[in-house]
Amino acid sequence: MADAVLAAAPGEAEETARPQLRAFASLVILSGIVGLNTVDRNMFGLLLPQIQHDVPISDTAMGFLMGPAFVIVYSFAGVPIAWLADRTGRRNIIAAGLAFWSAVTALTGAAQSLVHLLAARMALGVGEASNMAPTSALIGDMFRGRWRVLAMAVFSAGGPLAIMLCYPLIGWIAERHSWRFAYPVMGAVGLLVALLTLAVVREPKRKAAAAAPAETSDGFFRSAFNILWSKSFLLLCAGGVMVSINYSAVLAWIPAFMLRVHGLDAQATGALLGTYKGLIGVFATLAGGVVVTLLMRLDRRWMAWAPALFALAMIPAQLMLLLADNPLWWHVGLALETVGMQGITPALFALLITLLEPRVRATGAALYLLIFNLLGQSIGPVAVGWLNDHAFASLGPEAIRYSLLTAPAVIALGVILLFALSLSMEGGKEEID
Repeated sequence: MADAVLAAAPGEAEETARPQLRAFASLVILSGIVGLNTVDRNMFGLLLPQIQHDVPISDTAMGFLMGPAFVIVYSFAGVPIAWLADRTGRRNIIAAGLAFWSAVTALTGAAQSLVHLLAARMALGVGEASNMAPTSALIGDMFRGRWRVLAMAVFSAGGPLAIMLCYPLIGWIAERHSWRFAYPVMGAVGLLVALLTLAVVREPKRKAAAAAPAETSDGFFRSAFNILWSKSFLLLCAGGVMVSINYSAVLAWIPAFMLRVHGLDAQATGALLGTYKGLIGVFATLAGGVVVTLLMRLDRRWMAWAPALFALAMIPAQLMLLLADNPLWWHVGLALETVGMQGITPALFALLITLLEPRVRATGAALYLLIFNLLGQSIGPVAVGWLNDHAFASLGPEAIRYSLLTAPAVIALGVILLFALSLSMEGGKEEID
């Protein structure tokens, strides 16, 4: 039964014609939305030192706010929202969710206590849950065949591009004014993009298999069970979780690491991460999509091999970033770590969407994100915060260095799982939808 859900739709493999211009315009806007999604949730880490100064709370509590407080709500809200998106207009759900989380972002600057910050992070999770799964499914219907990997690469580039543009601005606002002013600025930008989404993006016509009323054949729970029964899906989730633990821990705590270990303030850190996570991240994401697309012509298993190799390369890069005191070497480590992480993203999401039948793509993507986020992004930030406060507290500012050194060990497990996934895939040239 699961094989039916995870099979490519008949005839889609041949649909590799160049997409229409509106599809590319929509892709640009959707990439911008995922960029706001990335910045609005992660700017908390960039502003963490200033927030802790105004609202004194421990690293463990901060890790909880950056991880479980946001992620648990985000993960569980995503599945029913995506299920609704599979049966209604995905464009409208994406725009409404963006408007809601942008309003929450604007209000976050008024927080005065841990309770206020907790409420803001949880509300942000509800709003941002409307984005990734419906958008991935929407792009999956707009672009087919080899175009889909390139489209996913452009979409994934939205995150680092937004970091490149927004992090220096956020850091400047925080240093010149206050972290409380940075949040309303980002909220206003999101509200404008929500209006642009309604004006430009159109819901693509779905294939017959996708447009069929799923309620008459598979209810939500049956669809979810069929997807989760797939060995390939479970291996993808397990490998993705290891990647997520690593990524969320490093992204959440690297601004604090730069301040405590290297003495960089919010403005300097924003400029640094904007350059590396942004500029290099955009290049790595797009280049990764192109490279994987070319390799897929030789063997479709490169969709699993490529992210495994990128993850493997991240291990020495992160060790260099965290252990080097010479600025030259930790700059090199940060650059290489960014290339590795951003190269993973488009291949994983393209593989996910390819494994799923069109009519359950949003639901399947939401289930993947539920596991990916709930087990990955919940664990990473709070684990590092706990290690800072307890295991390495005696080391003072250096504690964060040794707490973050657990991240490379975790991603090593991800490498093994992604190579195992490739063993469950059939070889041959890429002919899938």
